[in-house]
Amino acid sequence: MILSKSRVPQLLFSSCSVNNASFSRIIIRNIQNKQKSVPEPRGQFIDPKSFLEQCGRGCNELADKFRDWEHLFTASSYEMKSEMGIPAKQRKWILSWTEHYRNGIDPYIILIRSKKKKKK
Repeated sequence: MILSKSRVPQLLFSSCSVNNASFSRIIIRNIQNKQKSVPEPRGQFIDPKSFLEQCGRGCNELADKFRDWEHLFTASSYEMKSEMGIPAKQRKWILSWTEHYRNGIDPYIILIRSKKKKKK
């Protein structure tokens, strides 16, 4: 018997009492509630200000929005958007660097390339 992609979820959920919508909400809640690890400060990075200054791209201006080191590493994108008012590009940049830091990579400044003018 060959099953199409659209038929598989129906077969999976047909025997249980949970429908697709509530099951996906449960999965999303579990992902959101997943505890993020907070690495210990190391080297020159002892507070959110020093961390965000080294990240660059204007993130140092947002240092006062984070309460402490733990808040910097546990704040979600949604929280940064709704409660702190941080723009999308900077949110993504901060979340990217916090994940790199968890993996052992210290932040460093990456310059933005300027586009070359087209010759006519």
